[in-house]
Parts: sequence; structure tokens; C-alpha cells
Amino acid sequence: MKLFDRQLVFVIGKGGVGKTTVACSLAISAAQAGKKVLLCEVDGVSRAAQLLGVDPAEPGVAGPVVDGVSVMGIEGSAALAEYLGMIVPVRRFLQAVIKSDLYQYFVAAASGLKELMTIGKIFYEAELERPGGEKKWDLVIVDAPATGHGLQYLRMPRAARDAFGAGLVRREADRVVQLLTNPKRTAIHLVTTAEEMPVNETVTMAERVRDELEMPLGVLFVNRLHSEQFRKSDIEALMEAGRNSRQSDIRQLMFDVAARALEESGWSRLNKRYLRQLAKQIELPRVELPFVFAEEFGHPQLLQLVESLEGGK
Repeated sequence: MKLFDRQLVFVIGKGGVGKTTVACSLAISAAQAGKKVLLCEVDGVSRAAQLLGVDPAEPGVAGPVVDGVSVMGIEGSAALAEYLGMIVPVRRFLQAVIKSDLYQYFVAAASGLKELMTIGKIFYEAELERPGGEKKWDLVIVDAPATGHGLQYLRMPRAARDAFGAGLVRREADRVVQLLTNPKRTAIHLVTTAEEMPVNETVTMAERVRDELEMPLGVLFVNRLHSEQFRKSDIEALMEAGRNSRQSDIRQLMFDVAARALEESGWSRLNKRYLRQLAKQIELPRVELPFVFAEEFGHPQLLQLVESLEGGK
């Protein structure tokens, strides 16, 4: 599949695999291709806004455009308050309701309500139209929470549809389910690193999205790949040169370079092993992204990754 041929994509993966980084890279690349892009962050971490170098806006509000991308933080309680604002026109009365102890207890006690309202807000943004009738956003990218919690968000519309009889809630939940399961409009992208635990969790996640949620899988992104392998003879020669050096600083430098070369070769072999496992167990288009060496990953490194993404399309 082409990366930008769907209107709504969810980027999901195990915590720590670079899911937000991939989501930001996708958003910038799509904007560079001329798309009007909304990047949604779920649960208010604001990491995407930080990577793009902007201050996060209020929840539910599209922030200023940077690199052609608008960023919106979405949080369940705020989404519910926004929905109530649509049906309760008197602002003073609305604020009284939201601040009441009963409302706060209801939000805390209602299992799955925040997740349902979050997906509902995403659905609203994906369906939002301009006055001329065209979609406001060509592409909505959702940086979902880490694996288990992310799947819980995707599961809620179907659960709500099945739990309620005929009525408004069932109709609205069914509309959301129809969008999420439409392979022409929606894709669930998976992000992993080529290591044992992330790969095993990603295989399970792919099966659950496909078989349990019946949602269309998109692309498998394998992030932070090491690809350099050094010949053992070259590393041994470097170590020998270090031992023969009479200058302590040069000797230490050669030892450090040799150790780093050994480490990089080890990571490369490990990554290749798990890439083979991924190829056997997940039959999806695959995009491989390199490990970006930096003391701290920020906006410049993000743009470097966008270049790699562009080259791999």
C-alpha cells in the first residue's frame, strides 16, 4: 500500500519503540506531499508537539502549523466536555455540570467512557468538512497509547455498539466502527524494533487487530535498525594498533572505536535475525528506519528520519 492513500491512520506499538517519532515523521512527509495533516496525540503526553518544536495547545484544539502539520492533543474527559458543549448551549450551566462532584464521579466510574469519547473525537475530526464540502483534513494520524491501552481504545466503539440497543449511542458507535473497519479509509500501522520482546508483542498485536478487532492493517515500521557490520580482521587490527601505540590517548581511542564497532556489529546481527522472524510472521509492507545517532533526539533528528522515510517509499 502507499503510505498516504488512507484518510485515517493509527500508529500503534509497544512503549519505547519510537511510535511517536514514526507518527511525526509520517505527518511531516505527508505534509511535504501536499496533504493537510492533523496529528492527534492521545492521553496528553505532548511528545509530538515537543519533537515538532511547538507548545501544545489546549486539548481538542488544533495547534499552530509547523512543518505543514497541525498537532492536537486528545483527552477523554476534555472530549466529553466538548461533546456536552454541543448539546448544552448555556455555558454557565455547562460549567456547573462539569464541575459537579456527580459528573466527576460519573467520568471516573464509567468504564471505557474516556476511550470511547477519545475515538469519537478522532472520528469527528476525520469527518469534519469545510464549507465547500471537502474534508478539512486529508490525513488524520493518531499517535496511539502503548500496545495494550491502544488496543483498548480501538475496541471501545465496537463494545459500545454491541452493548446498546437501538438508539443514538448505537447508531453513532456503528458509524465509528464502519470507519475504523473500512480498508479504503483507515489503516492501523504497526511500529516495532527488531528485538525479541518488541517483535513478539508486535506479532500478537497484528493478530489481535486483524482477527479480534477486524481492522485493516497497513504498514509495519521497523525502527532503529543497525546496519553496519565490520570485519573481524579489521577490528582485531585496530585493537593491535592500539596495543602497539605508545601514546595513551591514541591507544584508548583505538580501543574505544574497536569496542563500538563490535557493539554495532552485534546489534546488526541481532536486527537481521528478528527481521527474518518478522518477514515470516507478519505479511505486511515493511518500512525500515535507521538508528539515528544523537545525544538527544529532537527536531533536527526527526527531519533526518523523514529523509529516510522518503527514501524508503
